[in-house]
Amino acid sequence: MKEFLLILLLLWTGPAAWAQSRGLKPVEGEAPAGTERRIALVVGNKDYRKMNVLRNPLNDATDMTEALQKLGFEVIKVANADYRTLMGAVNRFKGQLGRSDVALFYYSGHGLSYGGKNYLMPVDADISCLDQIEEYGVSLNRILGDISAQGVRNSFVFLDACRNVPDLKVCNATQRDVSLNAGLVKPSNNPRGSMVVYATEEGSTADDNVDERNGLFTGALLRYLTTSNQGIRTILDQTSIEVEKRSAGRQVPGRYDKLQGDFVFVQSAASSARVVPPSPFPVKTEPASTTAKAYLDLPFAELVRIEGGTFTMGDSRGEGEENETPPHPVTVRSFWMGKYEVTQQQWQEIMGNTPSFFKNCDECPIEQVSWDNVQVFLQKLNARTGARYRLPTEAEWEYAAGGGSGTRTRFGNGRDEANPAEINFEGRVNYKKPYSLVGEFRGKTVPVGSFAPNKPGLHNMTGNVYEWCADWFGPYTNEPQTDPQGPATGTERVFRGGSWDDFPQNIRITRRSSNIPSFRISRIGFRLVLD
Repeated sequence: MKEFLLILLLLWTGPAAWAQSRGLKPVEGEAPAGTERRIALVVGNKDYRKMNVLRNPLNDATDMTEALQKLGFEVIKVANADYRTLMGAVNRFKGQLGRSDVALFYYSGHGLSYGGKNYLMPVDADISCLDQIEEYGVSLNRILGDISAQGVRNSFVFLDACRNVPDLKVCNATQRDVSLNAGLVKPSNNPRGSMVVYATEEGSTADDNVDERNGLFTGALLRYLTTSNQGIRTILDQTSIEVEKRSAGRQVPGRYDKLQGDFVFVQSAASSARVVPPSPFPVKTEPASTTAKAYLDLPFAELVRIEGGTFTMGDSRGEGEENETPPHPVTVRSFWMGKYEVTQQQWQEIMGNTPSFFKNCDECPIEQVSWDNVQVFLQKLNARTGARYRLPTEAEWEYAAGGGSGTRTRFGNGRDEANPAEINFEGRVNYKKPYSLVGEFRGKTVPVGSFAPNKPGLHNMTGNVYEWCADWFGPYTNEPQTDPQGPATGTERVFRGGSWDDFPQNIRITRRSSNIPSFRISRIGFRLVLD
């Protein structure tokens, strides 16, 4: 079965995918989408003075730098770095991390593991004894620790190392119980939100690929890294298949995944797929027709008018997190809001593709779309309809989810109790709260409109998928506000409402969540507001 899948992939990618490129695969579409700051450190060490000279690391570093610059990274690059130069670059990289949302470290050269830790070797390393590895090597744990300490949201580490292992001996009696491993070992401190990838699995060596321009792993990675609209896991799957195939199974990349959701390095602003112009999208103010799913035939046709009013925004029950306080008075004007989350069919109608993780469900909400993706969607939709669709503000969303004017409810289904028969969330007994009932955990999205609406007539304001809001994330104040728009600038966008995979406390309407605008995951979708 495995061989059959490999053959299918080869047929799909075509012969060109196997040709060794001396340049880069062109970026398809516009690169990059996203407003986050990206920083990278690229190291290529080839001309070792006391260890085996390698063939391709300088080419690897040059080509990787060019690729990352196309992807919007500010790149610090060093080549043939001695210990002082390498540590200087690591410190420069560390100094940039605090102001970055996405960090990437790439290394091509000799790497050794010793005593359960990994070390990257500068070109002036002069080691003949095991205990000298720590003296001359730069610790991978240090680099991962710097990334973690600076709180970088998403980080990627690619190591095309462990090209070969020198013949080292025990020179110090105290080192007899400390082993030298052939290749790298599993990272011990890779932070949450990170993806650490080795050119080959722990305990094995990587192919320097001396007959071609790049190392076997780096050459494959470069062919897929700059592909538009491709999540990092898909990129690495394609890379791994190529490496394993070309090495006849002798080299299999190692992956240590703590990434939250998926990450797309480059997003195309336009789809090459042909989109058939739809009929006009009228605003329907009357209840749905007797055909239960008629709203799917006219995208965004069913909107609900939310009458304006004043409410207390934030957690006034004392059961939320600090960022839900202080509760404060907010007034919003009347607006129109989508009765349902935007569906996969509706996204397909406008964008010509369906990026959702949960496939083959036209009536399910679109998910695995970033805030940036939604902005492209809105541009296309508004250009074709002449309307002004947008995302709701955080205040509009919470006001509508809690029932509009009048009595406020804990959940977006119009009740203070979370019941899995009425909301799509993680309702198993292990996660029960005093305000929730135990019931079915579906483990996926369900069609929009599957459950009864709240008081204003909105479905699934709690559970199913989180919903992007327009605002940058920021702290609350005590001051009364009218139609607040959130901070003028920021690093993360707000999403609200909880999802199919969330616990009862996370689907409360006052619960606040946020992430960088390029963040994508199968738990986040959106609904629209019409001006």
